[in-house]
Order: sequence, then structure tokens, then C-alpha cells
Amino acid sequence: MDENRELFINEGYMLEELLAGDTWGELHRAVYVPHRREVLFRRFVQAIGEAAPWELAAAEIQAWARVDHPGVLQPLDWGNPQSGPFLATDLPEGVPLGVFVEGRDASEALDPITVFAQIISAVESARVLGVLHLGLGLTNIWVSPAGSVKLSEFGLWYLDREYPALLALDDAFFAPEQSTAGHATAAADVYALGLILLALFGGTGAAAVAAGGDLSVLMSIELPDGVREVVPRCLAADPFARPRAAGELGAALGLAPSEEAFTFRDCPVCRLKEEIAREKGAGSATVSERLRALAGGAPGAPVQDEGQRRPAPVIDPIIPWIAIAALVLATLVVWWLAFR
Repeated sequence: MDENRELFINEGYMLEELLAGDTWGELHRAVYVPHRREVLFRRFVQAIGEAAPWELAAAEIQAWARVDHPGVLQPLDWGNPQSGPFLATDLPEGVPLGVFVEGRDASEALDPITVFAQIISAVESARVLGVLHLGLGLTNIWVSPAGSVKLSEFGLWYLDREYPALLALDDAFFAPEQSTAGHATAAADVYALGLILLALFGGTGAAAVAAGGDLSVLMSIELPDGVREVVPRCLAADPFARPRAAGELGAALGLAPSEEAFTFRDCPVCRLKEEIAREKGAGSATVSERLRALAGGAPGAPVQDEGQRRPAPVIDPIIPWIAIAALVLATLVVWWLAFR
């Protein structure tokens, strides 16, 4: 533990407590030493720190950082130093969903549907803005004692899809199409939401059984009207048989959608990191710069080596005048033939 506490000190972070581990690495409660501010610190597995995977991870973090919703954690810092790739966010109140579910007393007044409605709101609001989660699970949903919810780590599944050799594709909350590196849509989030709904009522064990394909576990859990019918639809192997998105799932459960319109926020951290990278000349062009380059003629487009460059053809300045004289002569000939 002492080694962990010192590992990221050069980046300004002191890792204080290991909170959870999962496919992506470790979650720590940490302190940003210069400000003495507590943060949630994600120490990614080392494989994500390779150049291409990290570029994709950073792009997904930037997209997530712009989602402005009270149920979405705010990324504060991310990087890939010598000590390894990391991500720091606000430190949410409460505990990860898995800890909350297993530690919750059945006699407590906190209603699982109230918690689930907040999860639905965050996932659907991000989807409307074009950001899918695709990795909902027991360690990236945080629940406070009062029942408020915070979500983190949107979009990281794309790392699994693009680099299947680096990370496992066997997460129990992945939809079947995700576990086979297929094409994931918002219906993949609905699959995970079905398991989360089951975990809220029956515990993580029940969710694991259902993820394995045994839906008979639903009969042993006391579920409210509507939930027992909706969960099997969420867990259908065919994504087209599920509700299409979190909002449609919420409507099926009778959860009123939020009337507040959530939008993208400005991301000064994203701009600052791009500016620093450009000043240092570090790495390749940013994702946005490469997209502009594909459109042609934009800054950041690759430049040919000297040996590949071809000199532009030299045009004799007298050639245009010869062409004009020939055109005038042809016109005079046509007129002479017409009026002679």
C-alpha cells in the first residue's frame, strides 16, 4: 500500500485508499496534494497506456467530460505518465453500486426504483447528447446514503472493441453483442440496466445468475408490478428485442422523463491538455485535427518526406498568351467565313 501511495506523487496525487478493482484497473480515494482536494482516482491497467489505446481512451474521456448532468461525474484530470495511465474525477458521496446493494438493509426506506430512475436519467441524457456508456456495472455507479446517483467512465468499451487483445471481453454486464466484439448500440446499455435493476431488488448474486442465462431467478425475488415483465425483455439476446434506449425502458416502467434539457458543457480541461500537447510537440495530432486533415488542407495533415515530394510543374509564362492569340485568330476566321 505504501508503494501505491507514492506511485503518482510526481503527478500531484497521493493514493490513500483502494476502493475497488475491475476490468479497467483500480479505483482509489486519493488526494490532489497541491490543493488538498479529495478525488476519485482511476488507475488504469498498464495496457491502456500504449499509444493507440490511450489516444482512444483520452478521446472518450473528453466526450464524457462535456456531458453536463447532475448524475454524471466530472472528469478533472487524466494522463499517461511514466507511472501509468490514470483518470481523476470528483469524489462522489456514498459507495459503488455493488457495495451499496450488498450492504443495504432491506428495511431501509430507500426505494430501488428511485435509485434506478436517476441512473436512467443520466444514461438517457448522455445518449441524447451522443454519448453512450456501454460499460455500466457495479463499480462505476455510485449511490449516496440519501439515494443520489453518480455515473462515471462513459465510452471505455470502445477500447475493448478496438483492442480485444488488451482487455477481457467477459464482463458480466456486457451485452452478448459486446462480448463477441460486435456492434454495440444504446440497446447494450439497456441490457446492463436490466441486470442493474435486478441487482437492486435481488442482489448482485441474482444479477450474476441472470447474466449467465438463468432467468428463473426472477421467480425467487419479490419484484414490483411491471419490473418482472420488463427485465426479461432487457436481457434478450437479440438487441432488437430489447427497449431501444434507456428512455424507452424508463417509459416501460412508468418513470417520468426529466423535464430539464441537459446540454454539453464547455471543457476547459480538454482545451488545456490539447494546448499543452501542442506546445510540447508531444504525440500525434489530436482526434479533431486528424478529422480535419481527412477533409483536406487542414493543419495537422501529414507532410511528405523530402524524398517523396515532387516539384510542381513549371509553366512557361508565354503559353497563356499563345492560347489567347489562337482564340482571337479562330474568331476572326469564323466571322470572315460568315460574312464573305
